[in-house]
Amino acid sequence: MFVFTLPLAMKTTLTILGLLLGALPLTAQAQMADRQNPVPAFVRPPGAAAATELTREMAARLQLNEYQYLQLLPLNQTRLTQLNLLNRQYQNDQLTRLAKIAELEAYYEQECRRILTPTQLSQLQQTQQPASLPDNESNGLG
Repeated sequence: MFVFTLPLAMKTTLTILGLLLGALPLTAQAQMADRQNPVPAFVRPPGAAAATELTREMAARLQLNEYQYLQLLPLNQTRLTQLNLLNRQYQNDQLTRLAKIAELEAYYEQECRRILTPTQLSQLQQTQQPASLPDNESNGLG
C-alpha cells in the first residue's frame, strides 16, 4: 500500500489556501451589502435613517438624478447631525444657538447651490420657507 505524504511546507500552504478560498464568499457578501447602501453599515451613523428619508423625499420632489442623490445624502446627514448637536449644546443660549443654526443653514444652502440646478434650488427654497406668523404678530400691531 502506497501512502502519499506531503512536506510540512506544502501542507501549510494548502491550509492557508483553503482558508483564503473559504473566506471569499464572505468578502463578496460584504461587498454586495456595501453596494446596496451608499454608506457601509459599520460607518453609518445612528441618525442616517432620517437623512436617508429626507434625501428620498427630496429626490421625489425635486426629480434628483443619482449623482445629486449621492451628493445630498451625506450633506443631509451632516446637517441633521449638526442641527441636533447645536440644539443640545446651546439649549440654554438661544441667541448663540440661532446664530449657529443660521451658519449651518447658510453652509447647507451653499452646498445645495453647488449640487442642484437653479430650478431644483428654487423648488427647494419654496418648500423650506418658514411658516408665516399668525395674523396678530405679522401686522406689527401685536
